[in-house]
Amino acid sequence: MLLSGYTKCPNKRMYWSTSDDVPKILSNSMRLNRFETILRHLHFNDNSSITPEDKLYKLRPIIDHLNTTFKKHGGLEEQISIDESMIPYYGKHYAKQYIKGKPIRFGFKNWALCTSTGYCVAFEIYTGKSTNAHQFGLGGDVVISLLKKAEIGGNLGYKIFFDNYFTGIPDKKIWNKEKRGSYKFIGSKELLLVQWKDNKVVTMASNFSNINVVKTSRWCRETKSKKPIDQPEVISVYNRGMGGVDKMDGLVVVYRSRIRQRKWYWPIFAYLFDITVTNSWLLMRKLNPKDPNCVNLLKFRRYLAQSLLQKYGTPPTKGRVSTVTTDTRFDNVGHLVVYSATHRRCKQCTKKCNFICEKCNAGLHPKECFKLFHSK
Repeated sequence: MLLSGYTKCPNKRMYWSTSDDVPKILSNSMRLNRFETILRHLHFNDNSSITPEDKLYKLRPIIDHLNTTFKKHGGLEEQISIDESMIPYYGKHYAKQYIKGKPIRFGFKNWALCTSTGYCVAFEIYTGKSTNAHQFGLGGDVVISLLKKAEIGGNLGYKIFFDNYFTGIPDKKIWNKEKRGSYKFIGSKELLLVQWKDNKVVTMASNFSNINVVKTSRWCRETKSKKPIDQPEVISVYNRGMGGVDKMDGLVVVYRSRIRQRKWYWPIFAYLFDITVTNSWLLMRKLNPKDPNCVNLLKFRRYLAQSLLQKYGTPPTKGRVSTVTTDTRFDNVGHLVVYSATHRRCKQCTKKCNFICEKCNAGLHPKECFKLFHSK
């Protein structure tokens, strides 16, 4: 799976091809039959005790384990963002979503809480509407749930960023006619509401920012050049802190695992596998920045793949050794074609036949194959 992320073949069986244009490290480490057997019998939970209420029961152990592990080893940063991420899936499933305008339009929706570097601290896969009542609406409950999974409490100095999907904000229609750069503050000691006119109206709420105004540049059609306009500082802070989930998606999609299965939960597992790899790379780069194996994600993924394949792999063994010796085969003495009551595999063309060489005890067709087999 690691290898398939950066060495792309049309189908998984091609990775075991003997052609020169396919890397041999995989075929020298594992047999194709063994790999397909593992895929066919791979399970993550006990099917004999399925919980009907848990729609992700098939993956529940690995989901819980990764949420615990990401939180334990990752470490939090001051700026944390919450956003949705799409897991590509084009089959039929009740939880499959369609989001217009997204790079990945069809698939499973995943809520993620990430640091500004793209490290995923906590995640929650959406499986459709719940029968439970929402305390803060769907978006608000997702924010609270992810913060609890990441064990982020109040008044600890963290800044949490999320877009308007997770909030309820004032109406912005009345601001559409305002000029570009216009802004308005409404607030109290605990909450600040901001509206700002860019190409469209931007509405934000914050409980840690202030009413400072900074300058930003925008393209002006009239002068055909950039010109400075006013921008509330809270929007500038948001732009710097919101991109964590997008960074995670960008890292995952570049070297996405290409081993496929027909099981509906396989794309989710492969997605979580790739997130684990990117999280590992971010941790290694943070702890050992001078290590040559973590210069970039590609080098790190290749380092993991080669280490595992070389350490645990075993080269293929040779097949059954022929009982026919070279000297006897070509001595031109006593080689006769005789009928065999059972089918044998022709030593020359590998097709089935009912004739053998009496001296060589090898299956051979009496016409062309017999002559070619005994000729140098």
